[in-house]
Amino acid sequence: MKRTVFFGQLSPFGQLLLLFGLILVFAITVALVGLYAGMMFFNISMADISSFVSNPDTPESILFIKFYQVLNQIGIFILPALLFSFLVSNNTFEYLSLNRLPLLISLLLAGMIIYSILPFNNYLDDLNRHIKFPNFLSGVENWMLAKEDQARKLTKVFLNASTVSGLFLNIFVVALVPAIGEELLFRGVLLKLFNGLFKNIHIAVVISALVFSAIHFQFFGFLPRALLGILLGYLFVFSGNLWVPIFAHFLNNASSAIIYYLHQNGHIKVSMDNFGTSTNTVYIIGSLLISLWLLMIIFQKEGSRSVL
Repeated sequence: MKRTVFFGQLSPFGQLLLLFGLILVFAITVALVGLYAGMMFFNISMADISSFVSNPDTPESILFIKFYQVLNQIGIFILPALLFSFLVSNNTFEYLSLNRLPLLISLLLAGMIIYSILPFNNYLDDLNRHIKFPNFLSGVENWMLAKEDQARKLTKVFLNASTVSGLFLNIFVVALVPAIGEELLFRGVLLKLFNGLFKNIHIAVVISALVFSAIHFQFFGFLPRALLGILLGYLFVFSGNLWVPIFAHFLNNASSAIIYYLHQNGHIKVSMDNFGTSTNTVYIIGSLLISLWLLMIIFQKEGSRSVL
């Protein structure tokens, strides 16, 4: 016997409000739980916890930051998406498009796209970083630059590892958990809600990608992250399977962690920031065209499974 779904008949806008409400409740709850757990585990005060967050320069503070990051991912992305899909659907996994295994060819092509798009995406990143604001917005620009610098320092803290076990912990924190959580929310739920709201899957892909990029609060990395969001959106739309963008998202983040580890420990010369970068116009344009071609192959292979 099917259970009663109380919020299944809500309009897309009503469901959007429900989702934001769940995110807010879970985010606040998990944040408080995380702070309290940190105080108990490390036997420190709230002032010390604040110092951990603002200046993570000790092994204990870095460990807490990673723990807190995982907890926030669970509270902001995973739990709201799962509970929302439970409240609006009789079958949570079917609603989230997690109810069947993906085609191997789709996973392979999705992985190829993550690497083939690198020259074009790094070109976008360079353009984004050189955007200049008019003088009357200098205060906003300085604030954004400060946030960017803070994010860059935090990334180095997260990815710093000298052992293989440290690398695997980083992959779990910055790749596996975010890939599952962010894809559940942005592609599994938000993209569908925006499609219901605007009655256009392409608009839904773009808007969900823009929200995905904006929520990271890194303006000078907005364009390349938005492009990644668009690619992940179409990987989901063309395959009709959320495991495909989850895999691609994981591969993208895990590659960054692995390259940073290898470069930091002297195993390779190329840095994470320069990996896949090219100044050759042919390579840059070819990067985009090849990625679009690979996307179309996924669409052709998946056929009837596509969300379109």
